[in-house]
Amino acid sequence: MKLTLNIEPKPQSRPRFARRGSFTTTYEDKGMKVWRNHCQLLIANQYMGQPILEGALRAKLRFYIKPPQYISKIKKNQQALLDEIIPVDKKPDIDNYEKALYDSMSGVVFKDDGQIALHDVGKFYSLNPRIEVEIEKINK
Repeated sequence: MKLTLNIEPKPQSRPRFARRGSFTTTYEDKGMKVWRNHCQLLIANQYMGQPILEGALRAKLRFYIKPPQYISKIKKNQQALLDEIIPVDKKPDIDNYEKALYDSMSGVVFKDDGQIALHDVGKFYSLNPRIEVEIEKINK
């Protein structure tokens, strides 16, 4: 199963804490919630009518991230950006991108992200930001 999500990748944000009198509560950044809902809608639209995957899964994820100006301005980088071969070696960490995506897929593509037993993940600069996902069952 392959999906292409035309949404700029966003890393999972850290939980926020607030004091409410003598209580401390945790909450999530509103922007993260909006992004995850949008991502879940894109996934549901493409995955519609297919069963929820069960058992151990293999995932191949590619996060294509908009390059900063200091990279996109350099002429020698133009072809590499078009070929999408420049790896991102900056923060945010790749596992934060992965977590946000898996949370969006839970309950739609698979029951829980704990089913992912094997993964191949990469983040690259691209002039066309998006997420490409391939998920398949691992045959026992």
